[in-house]
Amino acid sequence: MLIIRTGGLGDSLLLWPAVTAVRRRFPAAHISLMGARARLLPLVCPGGADAAHEGEGSGLHLLMSAQPVLSLEAQRFFGGFDTVVAFSAASDNQLAENLSLCGAAEVHAFLPLPPAGEPRHLADHLLDALRGVDLAREGQTPPLPVTAAAREAAARRLGELGLENRELLAILPGSGSAAKNWDAAHFATMAATLREEGLAPILFEGPADRAAVAETLAHLRPPTPPVLRDDPPLTLSGLFERCRLVIGNDSGPTHLAALLGRPTLVVFGPTDPRRYAPRGARVVVLRAGLPCSPCADEQMHDCPERECLRRVTPAEVLEAARRFL
Repeated sequence: MLIIRTGGLGDSLLLWPAVTAVRRRFPAAHISLMGARARLLPLVCPGGADAAHEGEGSGLHLLMSAQPVLSLEAQRFFGGFDTVVAFSAASDNQLAENLSLCGAAEVHAFLPLPPAGEPRHLADHLLDALRGVDLAREGQTPPLPVTAAAREAAARRLGELGLENRELLAILPGSGSAAKNWDAAHFATMAATLREEGLAPILFEGPADRAAVAETLAHLRPPTPPVLRDDPPLTLSGLFERCRLVIGNDSGPTHLAALLGRPTLVVFGPTDPRRYAPRGARVVVLRAGLPCSPCADEQMHDCPERECLRRVTPAEVLEAARRFL
C-alpha cells in the first residue's frame, strides 16, 4: 500500500493514527508513505509504515496532469502497489485516474482537510477516510515510537552541548507563521523560571523560526540557553524523548513531541485546536477563548492586536508546567 500525503510537518505527522489503523487492518502489509520524506520518516517505525518516499522528483506532480508524460520508472513505481491512497486537493482530480493507468489495482483519493469551518480534527478526517473504504481497523492509537537511529542522533547532539545527563526543557518559540506565535518575552520567562527550578532549557529553531528564537534570546540574561538549529524530524524525536517538558506554539515540532507522549504545553491563538491541536496522552492546550478566535487565515495575518495570544499569561503556562513536573 502507498499513502500519499504532502504538506508541512504537522500535516504529515497527523497521519500517524491512520497509519497505525492500517497496520492493525493489514498486519503483514508493506506500507509506504510519500510526501516530504524527512517529515514522514518518524512514522517509519514498529507499528507504523515500512518506508517513506520523497514526492518531489518522483513524477507525482505529472500524475495531476490531464496528459501525463511519465518515465517508465515512475509508471513501474506507482503501478507496483496493490492499493494507493492519495490525500490531494480537489484541483488534482486527474491523480486517481492516472494512478490507475499506471497499474495500481485499487486507488482512493480524498481531500486532505475537512471542509472549511467544520470543527473536525485533521487526524480524525484522515483516519475516517480510510475506515470508510475498509482500509483501517478501530483501536487505540499508540504513542509514536522512537527509533534507535533517532536516539543515537539525539545522543550525539546532546553530547556536543554537554547536556547528556540534564533534565531538559524544550522551548519552541516559532511556527510556520508569526501570527501564531506567543510573545517571545513569555517564552523567555518560561525558560528563565524553569531553569531556576532545575531544568536545562534548549531552544529549537527551524527554518521559519529565526526571528522568534532571536527575539527570545534577546530577552534572556546570560548564560543563554543553547539553540539547536534545523535538526531533521527524526533527530527531533530522539531529542524530545529526552525532555521533561516541551513548550511551544501550534507548530509541527509540538505535534511530534505530543505524539511521542511527552508532556507538551501548546499555546493556541488564532488557529482552531478542534482541528489542529497536537494529539497525545499528555498535551495541554492553553488559549484565551475569545469570541473572535479561531479566525480565518486572512484575518489572522491582518490582526495587529493578537489579543487571543496576549491574554495567555506566563503564569497560566507555568501553572500547567508545574502540574507535569
